Amino acid sequence: MITTLTDTTASAIDKQMIEMRETFGANTIGRVLTLIIIATGDVEEPLEAAIAASHEHPARVIVVDADPEAENSGLDAEIRVGRDAGAGEIVILHARGDVLWALDTLVMALLLPDAPIVTWWPENAPSSPVHDVLGSMSQRRITDSAACPDPLATLKRLRRGYSSGDSDFAWARLTRWRGLVASAYEVPPVAVPTKAEVTGTVGNPSVALMAAWLEHTLGVTAEVLPPAADDADFAGVHGVRLVREDGTIELTRVSDDSIVMKLPGDDTGQHVTMPRRSLAELITEELRRLDPDEVYGEVLAATYSSVDDTATFASGKPAPHDVVLADGDAVAAAAAEGAAQQLAAALAERPVAHLVLTGGTVGTKTAAALPEALAAAGVDAAHLHLWWGDERFVDPDSAERNEVGVRDSLLVPLQEKAGLPARNIHVMPSPADGMSLEDAAAWYGQQLDQMGGDEPFRTRGRAFFDVLLLGVGPDGHIASLFPEHPDQRHISASATGVTDSPKPPPERISLTWPVLNSARHVALLVAGAEKAGAVRDGHGPIDPWAVPASAVRGLESTTWYLDESAAGGEG
Repeated sequence: MITTLTDTTASAIDKQMIEMRETFGANTIGRVLTLIIIATGDVEEPLEAAIAASHEHPARVIVVDADPEAENSGLDAEIRVGRDAGAGEIVILHARGDVLWALDTLVMALLLPDAPIVTWWPENAPSSPVHDVLGSMSQRRITDSAACPDPLATLKRLRRGYSSGDSDFAWARLTRWRGLVASAYEVPPVAVPTKAEVTGTVGNPSVALMAAWLEHTLGVTAEVLPPAADDADFAGVHGVRLVREDGTIELTRVSDDSIVMKLPGDDTGQHVTMPRRSLAELITEELRRLDPDEVYGEVLAATYSSVDDTATFASGKPAPHDVVLADGDAVAAAAAEGAAQQLAAALAERPVAHLVLTGGTVGTKTAAALPEALAAAGVDAAHLHLWWGDERFVDPDSAERNEVGVRDSLLVPLQEKAGLPARNIHVMPSPADGMSLEDAAAWYGQQLDQMGGDEPFRTRGRAFFDVLLLGVGPDGHIASLFPEHPDQRHISASATGVTDSPKPPPERISLTWPVLNSARHVALLVAGAEKAGAVRDGHGPIDPWAVPASAVRGLESTTWYLDESAAGGEG
């Protein structure tokens, strides 16, 4: 039975599901989990795999099919129960426009009570699944790096954002391979190989993980080789060779269904049935065990190194330069003019431009000067997106909030006079939004990722923001990343919650080091003699732990806008 709902709500969907179950005689007693599928392409293929898996794992399947660029916001739904849903029940959510900013609220109303949650991204995997709003509520988070545009780059980003409970189909595709290799290795006489070779498709993540697993498990070097020119066109691993002193163990795929295994002293080889695994088989296996796959985490860590030194994000970029002006008002005017020109240049090359705003006295003055500067530079505000580098986690109308400080001077004029759409103003959440500090930070990170920031934030040499404005505190802090504060070390997420801030209020949300370092142009706005020491230290070596102001650089330019008093301590 299939029912469709147009311009609906989560509560209406839940009510309709209850009515359909009563009519059809179905119930939810046998449902063992909720499977959330984040569909960014073809919905039917992953849905068919989930239906097949439901015969072993009866589940409520929620498919999120999102269209963030839709002109009209709304929610349509398709509900399937009975034969059309396999052994489970299915809800397909077609979310349009602004509805996407509340995905967690939308999905939460449809979750099975007291049942595990699994989130699956069939393609376009987030770099840090656990920091995705839907991923954060899940026991298991499944990605498929092989289905992404740049599989190996995706795997590297997944390594940086890895958390216990993550898994990837590139690893699951190796289950039978790993079992066969282990069986061949244990055939007497057992001898430790001197080296290993993995033959496979260039750029395939399963090949990279297979080599890393062999190195991690056996403690030997594993070389990755391209397949022979006459090999069949198999995706992934073509073969594995373990070289020992007494001979070589060789496993070679010869068809989609079988492997030929050769052992030392036996060159004839024996055929072993090992069919290539379908999508349905992969998701079925993943749902069999909801406990973390720690071996995957270990192998992923062995495949790619992590970023331990946060100075890495700012290194290798053009050196900063200074613009010294008479006072704070002049700093604000010059920074606004410079930002407007850079945004105009960005819009000449791309359909949209992204600007990050900051708080503080000079930051607020700069925001007030922006409407006039943007108009003078010919910037079409309808194509701007506004973000914040940090925000105080206090009531939404509190004067302490950075966003409140620029409402009347920047946001209202741009909306009423320049055509800035309300949906392009990306305000950080407050406690009034019903989120914890951690959830609010994850939500904001998801908004950035959904707009296209995910890949640039975790790829050196890429930028998402066009202009990033930053204030600098007397202690050298930027955004809400304070000197020697443990929360500045959180780099796997795009935004992080900051607690026990040395400057009140104690709870804040801040963009993280890789995100702040993903801008084409960075402008640091500083006025006042009390900040001269921070300016001096900020011009020294890159040292994020002790001097955060030294550790944000633009891909194309970094400019210190200083008044004469603040510049007095520079050099």
